[in-house]
Amino acid sequence: MIIIASIFSSVFGCKAQNKTPIYPKESFSVVKGELSNGKSLFGSINMSYKNYDKKNDYPWCLEINIVLNLDSLYENGLPHKSESDVVNKFEDDLVDNLKKVVTVHYIGHMYNDSFLDVYIYLDNPDKANDYLKQEVNKVGIIRGFAYKIKKDPDWSTAQPFFK
Repeated sequence: MIIIASIFSSVFGCKAQNKTPIYPKESFSVVKGELSNGKSLFGSINMSYKNYDKKNDYPWCLEINIVLNLDSLYENGLPHKSESDVVNKFEDDLVDNLKKVVTVHYIGHMYNDSFLDVYIYLDNPDKANDYLKQEVNKVGIIRGFAYKIKKDPDWSTAQPFFK
């Protein structure tokens, strides 16, 4: 009887077993500020990660810095709508494809002084690096970008955004 139940469970899947969600319910907030050079800072941050209880499982911080088209910026360094549309689509594509190779915890993004900075925490820096290394050197890329992955088990990079 136990063997049949075990086979039945593995064939049909017992969804209630060990299915603790790894993603918190999204709760984005708009963040605005000013840099020391007087340029504006503007973005959105998923505040549900402020008290996220699985931070230790995702100790790697990925920061992606996407270059904005300088001809499509206001004086304060923020993009015109047409530029933000292009860059947001580029960001979405990068993040969506990254999700195919690693677990991605998207914290948010910030426009500042001709860049869009994207903040993500992940579990496997090597796989993320392999993917991004190919993308950053791709011929015909719509926007240039740089990235860095650093160990940040306390999520100290994201902490200032949660205030």
